[in-house]
Amino acid sequence: MDLSTVTTAADVVFGIGDPPAEILHLDAQSGPSATKHLDVLAYNALLHRQYRVPVRSIVLLLREQAVHPNMTGRVEYATRPERGRMEFRFEVIRLWEIPAEQLLRSSLTTAPLAVLGKLPETLGLTDGLAAVVRQLAERLERESVASPADRLLTAAYVLTGLRLRAPDEVRQLFQGVSIAMRESVTYQAILEEGRQEGRQEGRVEELHRMILRQGRVRFGEADESIRQQIEAIRDIVVLEDLTERLVIVSSWDELMA
Repeated sequence: MDLSTVTTAADVVFGIGDPPAEILHLDAQSGPSATKHLDVLAYNALLHRQYRVPVRSIVLLLREQAVHPNMTGRVEYATRPERGRMEFRFEVIRLWEIPAEQLLRSSLTTAPLAVLGKLPETLGLTDGLAAVVRQLAERLERESVASPADRLLTAAYVLTGLRLRAPDEVRQLFQGVSIAMRESVTYQAILEEGRQEGRQEGRVEELHRMILRQGRVRFGEADESIRQQIEAIRDIVVLEDLTERLVIVSSWDELMA
């Protein structure tokens, strides 16, 4: 049996003590996985094999969408009676069930996880997150020394994207929270990526309008099927090719062939 394709890249591994008397293995999940529990078993066994000390495995579910029926915190199976049995347990932490206030009071390096924590029932999602971001920024400005505030705020910014789907909403929450964050290379890279995506989306929509307008002049109004085909194309190169083909074809069907 070939095991060469088994990956040994766990998310985070800490050695506790020097030399380590225990190992903490942490795996974060933002989406469901039918086989993650088996990965955790493999990581745990490989770490124990390598370091010969107890290994504590934790799966951190970042949001409710990461829940899967197989994520029960255990792996159990047996072959035949009296012929061997596997029983492995690990911890499962559902981050959205932990109060954000509690996470804000935790270790400074884990405080950014508060944006994924349970918000007060009296506040809506946006207002609740705004309060968490404000308190997190205030704490980081007071206390961050070893862990730069810009990195931790950037981590919180990225994590907030798991709760708010619209990038503009996330940016609005973090506007003005800290000069340090605006100086973060990572944060600036994220913003630039968002700007590039916005420019590309604008170019795609511009090409859609151009093809439909110029095609209407040559072939008449496009029917709904042709319109949907054109608007389904998101590749700028393909759309630019269609604009060039408009001058050499004689119908919508020929254009889309």
